[in-house]
Amino acid sequence: MPDDASSDSPPRARWDAGRLLAVFLILCTVGAFWPVTQWMFREVAASQQIRQSFVLLGAAVGLVAWQHAREWRLNLDVGNRALLLLGAGYLCVAAAWWLDISLFVLPAFAFCLAGCLHIIVGETAWRFIKPLIIGFVACLVIILLFPLLDWPLRQMAGVNAARILQEIGFTPQLRVILEPEPKLLLMTGRNIFEVATECNGFGLITSGAVLALLAGGIAGRRAVALAWLVPVAVVIGFTFNLLRILIICLLAPSFPRHYHALHETAGILILWAGLGLIGWLAWRPAMANTSSNPR
Repeated sequence: MPDDASSDSPPRARWDAGRLLAVFLILCTVGAFWPVTQWMFREVAASQQIRQSFVLLGAAVGLVAWQHAREWRLNLDVGNRALLLLGAGYLCVAAAWWLDISLFVLPAFAFCLAGCLHIIVGETAWRFIKPLIIGFVACLVIILLFPLLDWPLRQMAGVNAARILQEIGFTPQLRVILEPEPKLLLMTGRNIFEVATECNGFGLITSGAVLALLAGGIAGRRAVALAWLVPVAVVIGFTFNLLRILIICLLAPSFPRHYHALHETAGILILWAGLGLIGWLAWRPAMANTSSNPR
């Protein structure tokens, strides 16, 4: 009996030490990236268009958790892949500090989050997590792109809407007002519409791209399929947003006292129609496989 007890002790000690190391690494990573996490939540809370992509990411997390509910377990094992991911993250942090390039913090955030999740769920469940990590990276990129693409997207939406309105018999005009802040006005006769930030299509375009990545990844689509799904989602998002602007311009004269209701209704319907089409394109092979192989 003493010999058996002594032979059991070292593995148990190593196992306990491994779990303590895993918890230590996770806590250190959470502390190191807490300021970045706070910044991310502030940006998401400040913009509804950015928030749409994170809502889709949260829904994808729930879907994956439900699909594989029986396969999740608390692992807390520091494997080679987890160490590589964490190492890559902290190397990016070092590069950000050494080169004074703050953008390196975002890939560091993504790498370290992936490493911590790998420690928590282990190798078996890692394949379910990968699409979510890709979607999370896309959401971080969206936060950076929002201030850069706001005005260009508004210009594109306004110019194309005016062109289509002219083709169907209207005489639209575009005007830019610079004070007190830049505004793009689309005039159709007596009606004047502001192509505001909410009309730039950024939310539909970016959330559509994120949905394509998430739905395609969860459905098991290959990288080649995702490579064409994302541009298609961007085109669909831009087209549906342009359709929303045209619907508002054409119907607003008929509902002069209910413009706000028309604006919101058209926005919601077009948003869900566009996301529905993108989701169907990304998820369609999974539905086909399910119907052809009934359980």
